[in-house]
Amino acid sequence: MTSLFSRPLVPAVCSTIAGILMGHWFLRGISLPVFVIPSFILVCLGITFLIPPKARTAWLVAVFALVGINSSMNSPTLTRLPDGLDKAERITVEGSIYSPPRLGLNTARFYLHAEKIFLPHEVRSVTINIQVTIYKYRGDLNVGQRIRFPAKLREFRNFNNPGGFDYRFFMQARGLSFAATVSDGRYVVPMGEGKLGLVGRVLEKIRGPLRNYLHERLAHNVSPIYSALILGERQNVTPELREPFDRAGIGHIMAVSGLHLGLVAWLFYMAFRWLLSLSYRLTLLTDIRKLAALLTTIPVITYGLIAGGQVSAQRAMIMVLAFLFSVIIGKEKDVWSSLALAALIILTLMADSLFTASFQLSFIAVAGILWLTPIFLSKIKGLGGDTEFLAKNRILHPVLMYLAGLLAVTVAAAIVTTPLIAYHFNRFCPVALPANLTVVPIVGLWVIPLGLVSCIVFPFSPAIAGLFLTAGAAGLDGAAFMARFWADIPWSTAWVIRPTWVEMALFYGLLFAGVNLLKARAYRIILIVVLILVCADVGYWVYQARFSKDLRVTVLDAGRADVALIQFPGHERMVIARNAFGSGGFDLGRRTVAPCLWHKKIGRIDYLLLPNPYGQQTDRLQFMIKAFHPREVLTTLPLEMMIAGTRIRGAQDGSITVTSRGWSFCFRKQEVQIGKRASEGVRKAVDYVITRGKGACPDHVRVLNLSRTGSVTITVDSKARLALSSYLKKDLPEDFRLTIDN
Repeated sequence: MTSLFSRPLVPAVCSTIAGILMGHWFLRGISLPVFVIPSFILVCLGITFLIPPKARTAWLVAVFALVGINSSMNSPTLTRLPDGLDKAERITVEGSIYSPPRLGLNTARFYLHAEKIFLPHEVRSVTINIQVTIYKYRGDLNVGQRIRFPAKLREFRNFNNPGGFDYRFFMQARGLSFAATVSDGRYVVPMGEGKLGLVGRVLEKIRGPLRNYLHERLAHNVSPIYSALILGERQNVTPELREPFDRAGIGHIMAVSGLHLGLVAWLFYMAFRWLLSLSYRLTLLTDIRKLAALLTTIPVITYGLIAGGQVSAQRAMIMVLAFLFSVIIGKEKDVWSSLALAALIILTLMADSLFTASFQLSFIAVAGILWLTPIFLSKIKGLGGDTEFLAKNRILHPVLMYLAGLLAVTVAAAIVTTPLIAYHFNRFCPVALPANLTVVPIVGLWVIPLGLVSCIVFPFSPAIAGLFLTAGAAGLDGAAFMARFWADIPWSTAWVIRPTWVEMALFYGLLFAGVNLLKARAYRIILIVVLILVCADVGYWVYQARFSKDLRVTVLDAGRADVALIQFPGHERMVIARNAFGSGGFDLGRRTVAPCLWHKKIGRIDYLLLPNPYGQQTDRLQFMIKAFHPREVLTTLPLEMMIAGTRIRGAQDGSITVTSRGWSFCFRKQEVQIGKRASEGVRKAVDYVITRGKGACPDHVRVLNLSRTGSVTITVDSKARLALSSYLKKDLPEDFRLTIDN
């Protein structure tokens, strides 16, 4: 570890990350002229030469922290709707399409460079990107086309619940500002050729024919996946196509990332080096390794630009080019510096990448491979028998070395990415190791190279290109077959609770101490300390899950649906869901309700109550049942039921009343009413209302609007004292935060 941090780029990256976190958490709302911090950084760099050599390292660490702060503060933010524009008002937008339409049932969704907005009394020139959804789509729009249409603009918003997906940040990272909805495709007017810029036009002239070529030459179940692998366009990859890959733990191959570009770079590097080695004169005149690395940058950049629609592809290209650059300058053995250089470039250009799953998984996987693979390979060699015999066998030795390396790399990547996969996707795939061992080599060494060769040959000879593409498609069929094979195993995947960042740090601490256990006594002490902290963490959550005496009611921010989680004293749990699992639209159960439960360390519920069961008998309801295994699914309530001292009643109007410790919670459509009970069967006036609507309430009733507060948790302790807290920790009056005695 000391040798790792002796490389100057490693502490520079750590300092930059610290600066990004500081800017993200504390300085994001501060507005400064763009040139202020960069000018200050340049001044600090100039002062470096005046500082004594012993203090320069600490000084440069501080400078890189400023680089991180500057990068974070200059990250793109979502713009607001134009002043005076009502969200319900329909306006006219003109712009250029820059992504292929994603087709649904009579709908299409694509991204548009908006150039003009026609307001009631003026025309504004704008430079924003918007996501356009067209209903009753006619199917005649293409990338690079300028269109004009009437639409309603709306800002992106989140369902603000614990563990929820940050949709606003996701769209912001894609450079999108608003969503636009067009009610009828007949209202869309083509306006000729649009503006994609010089680079955009050139890339589309390449990508457009290739897109059509892949669509026409391949079967409907192969074309979307091949387009995702070669062009980085995943809009036509349906959930049905993707699900086997996700269940097998290999869904990452659908997105062009460091894995794809790394395999392409390795394959072309080996090919170039072999071709160059055929020239005896060339091997004497130059270092063919460096020349091969230089030549490899051409296919890497080409692939990165062709698949450049994804930010992950851009980051992967930077990472691979950094490693190739280290070979060119003769520093290929200093892989940690190469990884740090790639991270430093990416974070300086795109600070928000730090918070994305793809960036975290890519770099932690590479770091794990660099750290653990040599250890695993040394253990594998130690298990070998007659190594002298194997070394002399020119066929068996390379094959066994390849298999050993593949196994070591896959195991290393699987170990270090497990906590992050659980955090971001709530999944653990026991078959991920054999699935990656069997599918990734097929995709990386067969499907992608043949696809790229086919695309390169296509402009010159479509017939020959078709032969390469057919061979690649055969490999993709094989990869899909293996994915389905592993996914069909009953225990292939499991939904897991979400670890906290502290718990992930403890996991990596255990891994670090375990790997170095025999090296020094200090590592054994670290292991003991980490194990004690792990036991304390487990004990805390076991107490909260099974022995807590509090009643906790969490009302989720769920849009037009009504969802509440009741955690009774003890270990029993109930979810009340009204209009939450219907077909069509946003998958509320999988994207909102389930992540909230996993965030709260709830892997199983006892009761799933559906006050309005009609329209909820869908696959989305089946997902909730399979993921959380409720003991009972209730569509109607008996006259009265008791759970852990809590009384639950249903009414003919569909409302549900929960009474405990003198407090009453009445769950109605789009609101929850909270009040005290003076005596058995008699309820006082409502004291608090949690709602999303704008209905009028009496003056004495205090209101929380979920659209401003996020989800709200009400806690009633064993002494019948009530306290409220909100997920967003804002728009909650001070008296709501006080404990209220019964």
